[in-house]
Amino acid sequence: MTTTTKTQLKARLEARIDPELDHLIVEAADRLHVNKTTFVCDAVREAALKVIARADVTMMAPEVFDSMMASIDVADESPELESLAAMPRLIAR
Repeated sequence: MTTTTKTQLKARLEARIDPELDHLIVEAADRLHVNKTTFVCDAVREAALKVIARADVTMMAPEVFDSMMASIDVADESPELESLAAMPRLIAR
């Protein structure tokens, strides 16, 4: 069995940012009493989860949702299915 060290479980993220953004990040991290790495990781995680959640969820106005749900109870015209349903059935035992 091999042992995995803590450093092997970490990935590295590097970004080139302007000094104003760096200052903003440092100030925000200071106000939350966390270091810059923790602040950036938390912000990136939150943003990534939000993007993924939005990709998995369909957003629509309540009126549109209600209309869609109501349409499920109304059958569409389907002459092909109607003719298939009218065909004689053979039930074998």
